[in-house]
Amino acid sequence: MAKKILVVDDDVDIVTLEKRILEREGFEVVTAMDGASAIGILEKETFDLILLDIMMPGMDGFEVSRSIQDKPESSPRAPVVFVTARDDSQSMREGFRSGGTVFLSKPFTANQLVRIVKSMIDR
Repeated sequence: MAKKILVVDDDVDIVTLEKRILEREGFEVVTAMDGASAIGILEKETFDLILLDIMMPGMDGFEVSRSIQDKPESSPRAPVVFVTARDDSQSMREGFRSGGTVFLSKPFTANQLVRIVKSMIDR
């Protein structure tokens, strides 16, 4: 059975790119364009991994990650990978505090994305 990944980003091009790369690798991919939609999806489905942008309108990625951590019944133990252009130390500290496991900096290559996803899912 294919591993299931939730991709959350407000940039349709990034969502499309991540989805295409990951589906080509055999993963099942569900997408959300904002934090509130992601939370709604997580209330109904479980995932093996969550790829989460930080800078989104409304609920940012840190808030989404904290919400996931506050509700352990939603995708229990699904690691959160922040996929973001914000790779400064303050953002990283906040990301780890909010429950993130790894940062993947934009722009990224297909190989970088696949390598991180596989390493997180195979833990």
